[in-house]
Amino acid sequence: MFSLLIVDDHKHQVDTLAATLPWNEIGITTVHKAYGGQSALALIEDHPIDIMIADIRMPGITGLELIQFINQRNKKIDCILLTGYAEFEYAKKAIELHAVDYFIKPVRDEMLLDSVKKIIIKRQNDLQQHQIYEQATSLLHQNLPLLKENLLFEILQGANIGNSQLSEKLSMYQIPMTYGDSIKVVVIKFDPYFYESYNASDMKLFEYAIRNMAEELLSPHFHVWSSKATQANLPLLLLPKTTENSETDTWHPSHQDLLNSLAKRLVEQVDQYLKGNISIFISNQAQFPKDIHSVFLSVRSTVMKSAERQGVFVLEQDIIQNRKLVPLSTLYQVPMLIQLMDMGNMEKINEKFIAIFHELEQSQSDSQAHIREAYLHLLSCFTYLAHKKGIVLEDIIGTSSHSESHVIHSAKQLKTWSGIIMEALMEDVPLMNDENHQQLVNKIHHYIQQNLGKDVTLQTISDAVYLHAVYLSKIYKEITGMNLSEYILRVRMEEAKNLLENTSCKIYEITEKIGYQSPQHFIRRFKQYYGVTPEIYRKQ
Repeated sequence: MFSLLIVDDHKHQVDTLAATLPWNEIGITTVHKAYGGQSALALIEDHPIDIMIADIRMPGITGLELIQFINQRNKKIDCILLTGYAEFEYAKKAIELHAVDYFIKPVRDEMLLDSVKKIIIKRQNDLQQHQIYEQATSLLHQNLPLLKENLLFEILQGANIGNSQLSEKLSMYQIPMTYGDSIKVVVIKFDPYFYESYNASDMKLFEYAIRNMAEELLSPHFHVWSSKATQANLPLLLLPKTTENSETDTWHPSHQDLLNSLAKRLVEQVDQYLKGNISIFISNQAQFPKDIHSVFLSVRSTVMKSAERQGVFVLEQDIIQNRKLVPLSTLYQVPMLIQLMDMGNMEKINEKFIAIFHELEQSQSDSQAHIREAYLHLLSCFTYLAHKKGIVLEDIIGTSSHSESHVIHSAKQLKTWSGIIMEALMEDVPLMNDENHQQLVNKIHHYIQQNLGKDVTLQTISDAVYLHAVYLSKIYKEITGMNLSEYILRVRMEEAKNLLENTSCKIYEITEKIGYQSPQHFIRRFKQYYGVTPEIYRKQ
């Protein structure tokens, strides 16, 4: 594991030390021998040496000069010096050159072995500490984006972070913002269209794409610190970068003009490349970190009330048309929804739903504040009805599918969610007709057809229709008489047959188009289903 070099101009002393001491027992696996300073230099250049035992006084190159050579080359070799002369100047020079030990000949074997052993133990400890440091550094590097996200999220939420702790994290995470900096809070609001049209997995890609586009546009001119999107909003902190004309990072009117221009360009790019809208809200200046939480709340409040779907809006210029908030009156008009549920009058319940969503879609369209108001009201009613039936709401619709972040993006999405959950809760009521059942089946079939080339599973389908996977599987079989997995297989096989008959697609291309991971798997399933391989079927 470690290598040792013994240097002395007395050949028998070198050979004796090399041959008689149990070096391997203390971790020395290789022993090199040199009978003078010049041959020692050659060995040091050509071989990895960890420890050197050298005589001080030798013809030509001395032991002290060897250490000087080692230090000049920055070679990590621990040196032990031996001498037959008890001269103070030698000892002083050895200390200056950072020799580990200094012994007067003849030295006892035990003392020499003990000195080498101490060096090995120290090296092993240093190596272990270095490995721990490297692992910690690697782990920090791998998780740096997430750590930065979480820290910003805490600051935006007003978490109580001590000054020294925050300063340490800012330095460790390489965030170029410090106490007293003048910051602008920017919130990017996503178009509800995204959430109506794509599943949760696809939305993560959209959020990631928009975030990258924003950072790519802004980072040449601003320090950008972004966090994960919450409630369809992506928050950023911006600080101007130092230029030749500014000694410090601070805001000037030119910075605001540049930010407005870049924000408009981002809106255009999202429209062009992602086929959707975003609206960008820019705060007034805030002192970091003490004002960030309050300013963020102010911007978020504006975003929640705003019905804007596209554009750039600057708070400090007072160009945002703040909507005066009023409650959704239909929710609280008698008879209230919870009263109708208590009576079990499904006809009146449907009428109430129509009235609620008519007001939400016509009068308060895309206002997150009102969508959230409706969501919380409906969730309370659904929970009441579930408890009245002696069940837990999560047992029917799961935990992820009824969370606020899953359905609060648009009135249309909330309406779909509400109708499906109401049907699930009222499944033992005769008023739940075949038409409603068929709508659910149609929605499932449409999702499978649109996503056939992806990983279509029971879980992804259940997420798309806001139902618990177990409940969805059960009700689908009751309605159609077929397992959902059987239907997915049938659709894939029919599409594969169609592609084999009517296109020249290769087998691997068909494999991708119908959602299988490997051609071998596809060929095996096709043969099981039709009795022949795809190649033979195409020839026939």
